[in-house]
This record gives sequence, structure tokens and C-alpha cells, in this order.
Amino acid sequence: MKKKNNKTFSTGEFAKLLEVNKDTLLYYDKIDLFKPAGIYDNGYRYYTFEQFDHFMAIQSLRTVELPIKELKSYFDEPNASSLQQLAMEQQEKVAKEIQKLQDIQFFLERTVALTKEMEQVPYGEVMIKQLPAELVVYSMEKIDWSDSMEALYEHSMQFIKQLGVKGLAANGVVYEKDALLHEGSEHVSRLFCRLDAPTAQTKPAGLYAIVYQKVGYEEIPEVLHQLLTYLQEEGWALDGDLYEEYLLHSLSAKEEKDYTTKISVKVKPTLIYY
Repeated sequence: MKKKNNKTFSTGEFAKLLEVNKDTLLYYDKIDLFKPAGIYDNGYRYYTFEQFDHFMAIQSLRTVELPIKELKSYFDEPNASSLQQLAMEQQEKVAKEIQKLQDIQFFLERTVALTKEMEQVPYGEVMIKQLPAELVVYSMEKIDWSDSMEALYEHSMQFIKQLGVKGLAANGVVYEKDALLHEGSEHVSRLFCRLDAPTAQTKPAGLYAIVYQKVGYEEIPEVLHQLLTYLQEEGWALDGDLYEEYLLHSLSAKEEKDYTTKISVKVKPTLIYY
């Protein structure tokens, strides 16, 4: 049998016992969420031990950011069924907040990584580097370069949206190797995004020729041509598709001519027979 405790506490004493600010108790009283046990003849509020559990129940739901209005409604007639429904609804809201924070974290991580990468590159210089395998998602539809800029932009935004990427993504255009090898043929290209997703494919590890250039969109085809010519002259053969990746662009530069584009393609030494 529970022993009744007749001790009473002033507002300050009860607040100290609960480790909350005194103003919290005064506010809860004002909005009729948690009232004192009574008021002395001198006008001072008092609380009792029996109220401790009720206050902690309120605080436990406040810690999951349940709105005051819903708290008041629930505690009018608390029960397990209503509590379960309330918890499930709040759980869904929390899941959305977690996803929002993850999107923010993804954006910030990508921004830091790309700005560091851009600080270290020698623009205009072709580098041959060993790169690890990575996951890449490709668009299903091929790019129709005869479309207007508005249509191409909409195609790109729709691709990113379908992937569920809300922050900054490592994306661009990939050109198929076979089309690149046949001069004059129409370049077969798709959008790509470096992303760990169910539809992702593995971009193989190996030697890659990489060049960074600060150019506008219209100048990129000339950069591609110069790279392919350079590789042929230096004894490198294409060993994979070519990736045209846009690094931050309007986030890091005001003018299009100052946008950074990264171009990379898997290569192998040209075989020489004697």
C-alpha cells in the first residue's frame, strides 16, 4: 500500500525537485496544462508529491516536441490506445525531420568535399590517376541535344528529383565510349549521378584521364575534343565512357565562364607490337 505524503512544495521548491525552470510551472498553470494542487490563503501556489508522475508524463511528451494543444487534448482523457496513435503520428513527423537533417548533412558534406577538390586541381592539365570503383545511377532516357535549354534543364531536374536527391548531387552527363571512338557519329549520352541507390551501377576502378576546366557550357564540346586528341597523341586509348561532371557551378561562381567542369574517362595504354 502506497504511503500518502502530505508534504507540500512551493512553486520554486517543486521546480527544483523536477529540475525545471520555475517559469515552466507558471506557464503550464496559465494555459491550464498543469495546475498546482492548491493555493494558500496568502495567494501562493503549492504542489504535492502526488503530482510528480503527472508532470513527468507531460514532460516526456514535450521532449518529442508534441504541441501544447495536443498535449492538453490528450491529458483530458489519457489512455493506451490514444497514446499509441499519438506516438505513431509523432514518429512519422520525426522521421521526416531526420530525413531533412540527412539532406542538409549530405549537402554540406558534398560542398566541403567539392570545394576542397577544386582548391587542389591544376586547371587545364590532363592527369592520369588511379580511381576506385564507385556507384553511379544513370538516366533511362538518352539526352536529345536538339531540345531547347529549358527542356534539357527540366530533364535534368526531373532525373535528380526521381532519385530523391534534395541537396547538392555529383551529377552531369556521360558519353558512351563507342560513339566517342567514331568521329562524326552522334554522341550517345545520358545523365548520371554519383549515388548509392537501388538502381546504381558500378563505375569500374582503374586509370582515368582527368581534366578540370573553367568554361561555359558552350565551350565544353571543344574541351572534350581537345582531351580526346591529347589522349590519342600521348598513346592512351579509351577504356570506358566519358564523364562530364559539374562542380558547384552557380554556387561557387557568378559568371558561367568561371564554372568548374570535371571531365574524366577510363583509359589504357595503346598496345604497340614489334
